Amino acid sequence: MSARQARRIVAVTLATLLCDCGRADAQQGSAPSKWADTISAEIEKAQLADDATRLNAAVALAGRVATAYPTDGLILHYQGYALYRRAVSHAANSAGDAATLESAKVVLARSLQSHPLPETHMLIASIDGQLIASDPNRAMELGIDSQSETGAALAIGAKNPRVWLLRGQGAIFTPPEYGGGLDQAEAQLKRAIELFAADAPKLGEPSWGKAEAYAWLGQVYEKKGDKVNAAAMYDKAIEIAPTYAFAKAARAALE
Repeated sequence: MSARQARRIVAVTLATLLCDCGRADAQQGSAPSKWADTISAEIEKAQLADDATRLNAAVALAGRVATAYPTDGLILHYQGYALYRRAVSHAANSAGDAATLESAKVVLARSLQSHPLPETHMLIASIDGQLIASDPNRAMELGIDSQSETGAALAIGAKNPRVWLLRGQGAIFTPPEYGGGLDQAEAQLKRAIELFAADAPKLGEPSWGKAEAYAWLGQVYEKKGDKVNAAAMYDKAIEIAPTYAFAKAARAALE
């Protein structure tokens, strides 16, 4: 997707949503849930396709809607989530994007003030874990913060599959002596997959992650040397999300 096409998506989407919304909503500071659904869908399409231009457009869209509804916790959640996805996408090809992660953390923390979600707590926990890699001197501080956010996520979302997905992802890159490791990651990702079977979020609230759970479980199997099960997990991820670039690349690399 070209930058011009991405800008057009933002402009058309925003114009459509603005036409559909009354001034009363803006005055009350509460955005209709379809705004959240639209932003979420754009983030999902971009991150699955690994389309940086489209992801930047989703970040811009979320930012504009958040400007119109600065106290809407759900919109702020998606603004923070979009920034998180952009940072993670950059991290896949470079040393990471600590500044974007920090920005995402600030926005997500604001979101919690009016619309606490287990995913929001867990995204902050994930960000803290990733920031340790960019600044090991903050390992103790950020490690404690990450554990606190994980506890908060589990307290309100023990059966939320995205909580377990993010826990499993983090465990892959966390040494066993600090509560991580491949066995922990495998158990947590399997728990996420089990919970996705009954996942039924409310309108506008997070629904992402099912294909990712299989793809990351595939990563665990691959790291354990089990290419048969790794391939099966990648195939399942692609079945769920046919545009999933990460799963397709991982599957092809096994051949």
